[in-house]
Amino acid sequence: MDNNIKYRTYRTSINIFLFSYYGNSKVYEIPNGKSTILPGIKYSILTILFGWWGFELPWKGYQKIKYSLTVLHINFHGGDDYTKAFSEMDYEEKTIWVYNNLKRELFEKTNIETIDIIIDLQNEYLQSESNITIESNIIFLTHKLKKLNIINLRNSDLEEIINKTKQFEYRAK
Repeated sequence: MDNNIKYRTYRTSINIFLFSYYGNSKVYEIPNGKSTILPGIKYSILTILFGWWGFELPWKGYQKIKYSLTVLHINFHGGDDYTKAFSEMDYEEKTIWVYNNLKRELFEKTNIETIDIIIDLQNEYLQSESNITIESNIIFLTHKLKKLNIINLRNSDLEEIINKTKQFEYRAK
C-alpha cells in the first residue's frame, strides 16, 4: 500500500417527494497534500439541492433533514476515511489483531508493515530454535531489525509485540 494515498468515500442524501436515497460514493484515492473535501463537493451540492424536499411521515420527525445535515458534515470534514481498512487488506488476521491491540505509545511509533515483519521474523526464530526465552527472542529480533534498518523500537516494545502475538495465538485456540 502507498502511504501517500488516502482512501475516502462521500455521502449523498436525495429526497424528492416519496423518493429517498441515502448512500455512499465510490472510493476516491487522494494523494497526500491534496484536499479531501473537493471530491465530495458534487455530493454535497446534490444534497443541498435535493436533500430536503421529501414528504415526512409525522412519526419520523425531521429525519430527512437530519440525514442531509449529517451528509454535509461528513463531506465537509473530508468524507469517510477508509485508509486504515484498505491498508489492512493485505495482511493476515494475526498481524491486524496484534497491530490494533498495541499500547497507544507503541501504536503511534510503528506501522502494520513493521508488525508483519516482526511476526514473520519471530516465526522464523521459533522454527529454528528449540530453547526459546523472551530475552533470546528479543536479541534475535533486534539483530534482524537492525539489518532491515528498523531501529526505533526498544526491547520493551518488542516484548509487547511478542506478548500480543502470544495472546492472539492463545485467543485463537
